Amino acid sequence: MATLLAYLGPPEHRPLDSQWSSMDMTSTKFEEIMSKHNMHEKDEFKSLKNLHIFYQAGTSKMGNPVFYYVARRYKVGEINGDLLIYHVLLTLKPFYNKPFELFIDFTHTCSENRFRTDFLNKWFVVMPENVYQNITAAYIYNCNSWVREYTKYHDRILSSLKNNRKLIFIDHPAKLSEHIEPDNQKLPGTTMSLEEDLKVFNNALKLSHKDTKVAIKVGPSAIQVTSSEKSRVLGHQVLLNDVYYAAEIEEVCLVDDNQFTLTIANESGPLSFIHNDCDNIVQAIIHIRTRWELSQPDTVTVHTKIRPKDVPGTLLNVALLNLGSSDPSLRSAAYNLLCALTQTFDLKIEGQLLETNGLCIPANNTIFIKSISEKLSTKEPHLTLEFLEECIQGFGNSNIEMKHLCLEYITPWLPNLTRFCKQSDENKRQKVALILDKLITMTIEEVEMYPSIQAKIWGNIRHIGD
Repeated sequence: MATLLAYLGPPEHRPLDSQWSSMDMTSTKFEEIMSKHNMHEKDEFKSLKNLHIFYQAGTSKMGNPVFYYVARRYKVGEINGDLLIYHVLLTLKPFYNKPFELFIDFTHTCSENRFRTDFLNKWFVVMPENVYQNITAAYIYNCNSWVREYTKYHDRILSSLKNNRKLIFIDHPAKLSEHIEPDNQKLPGTTMSLEEDLKVFNNALKLSHKDTKVAIKVGPSAIQVTSSEKSRVLGHQVLLNDVYYAAEIEEVCLVDDNQFTLTIANESGPLSFIHNDCDNIVQAIIHIRTRWELSQPDTVTVHTKIRPKDVPGTLLNVALLNLGSSDPSLRSAAYNLLCALTQTFDLKIEGQLLETNGLCIPANNTIFIKSISEKLSTKEPHLTLEFLEECIQGFGNSNIEMKHLCLEYITPWLPNLTRFCKQSDENKRQKVALILDKLITMTIEEVEMYPSIQAKIWGNIRHIGD
């Protein structure tokens, strides 16, 4: 046994997380563990401090020190949660037995800034009781729709905070000045700048399963959608404020004189609004998005990044092109990819495809490929721009047979370009111009394919009406 133990060596070091479940953790024990491992001297801890997620700055009108927590600076999966708790404990330690006030900035907070359930529990376990007793006020700033849903989901854990009089929800800087003098307000500059140079459009209606009255505020770098009707959060009646930065705006589209849609990165679907002045709202949003794009360095090519909404168009070209391959196994794989694509993105081919193993796809299937493309160009025209871009990009890398095939299935999509020219979204119109420019370049560079490109591409484009 002694020989075996010597061979195995000392036991492996257990990560800190595993020690939570094996002892009755308190703040003192937690600090002892962190101190024992010299966590405060590690580079990771120093880097976390420099992120200014939690810091003390200034005093309130009551003369109490104010601590700030900026929720959007914490990234789940990127930042060590235990180190954050340790940093908070060390920052609060000199004030454990004194009254203080807490300011939580929820501006632009979303799922990537969340505390996972087990981590949320840790805060209530490890924080000393006198810390909770000495908080005289906790200000909640820019509470948004995501925070409301998060508090609902964790209702049981957060039950002790419900209807707590120490919670004060702040929906405007002017209200904050009732508690903290403007000179003593130490919020991040990006939070404060949201209230500068605003164009405010009141009496808008946000359409969803429950339509909501909102105000739309367009600033130099972000859009704010502020509810006009209060929602219940932790037992309090609160005005919600959703913030979307210019960099997140993917598309803004005028549906008619009184309605527009806004597509935001990482949102489940487009946001729809009704307002009497939609045209001015859309133009203001396009303006800040264009300004953001122009501010980016020339070396940054934002349009080449594949976004979630680009995936169907990109994969559709991959599937159609490889259906014409001379390799039978590649044709079968391309067919199954097409089946998976139609199911995943609910593309309307009316049950024409059925994924199966061992299916033989004939080499002479151009008519089938073209029919699929024609049907999708009619049923799914929103894929047009991404699909055409991908076709043009892959054209030069294909052999002569595949190039002819590509021209066959690209043709039905060309008439769809007109629908994007009519939109008020400047980004869409610029994308159409870019596609036409690439087609011109392709015509000039593909000398061998010149007659076919003239016939299939430009021969069809000249027949497209207004």
